Amino acid sequence: MSTFNETLIREVVAEVLGRLGRSGAAATTSPASSPAAAAPTRSPSPAASSRPAGGRRFGVFEDADQACEAAHQAYLQLCEKGVAGRVKVIEIVKDLCYRNAREWGRIELEETKIGRLDHKIEKLEGLRGIPGVEFLHPYGLSGDHGITLEEYAPFGVIGAVTPSTHSIPTMA
Repeated sequence: MSTFNETLIREVVAEVLGRLGRSGAAATTSPASSPAAAAPTRSPSPAASSRPAGGRRFGVFEDADQACEAAHQAYLQLCEKGVAGRVKVIEIVKDLCYRNAREWGRIELEETKIGRLDHKIEKLEGLRGIPGVEFLHPYGLSGDHGITLEEYAPFGVIGAVTPSTHSIPTMA
């Protein structure tokens, strides 16, 4: 990941956290702001301590384990906020994607060299219509044969490396 994109990601995270703080829904503890703060205390694996040819760095974390651990810590903080906190985070992310659709679409096209700019912009702007927490509400049925409760709930963090031509909407 280029320094520019890493900086952009940090700015987006800072804006989301800033907006959450202004709404009165800020966490009592701040999320990990750096890989070092979020990483578990363990000795680095050989893969984590080695650099690819040319010494370039392609992300914020040295390996997927560190990234997953940081995501897990953020997930735990989000769980403390409840559904109302999730609604606020989703609103902020959707708004950021909509307001920055042209710039982020251009950046993504320059980095991936895949797809069309108008499609990337359309996908970012279209995130406003994607459901957020609407599926998290419980649904109950009762009848002669008993009671059924269906409740969708988050189950944690899954680490995956997947190819994507629309990486920003996929992450959002």
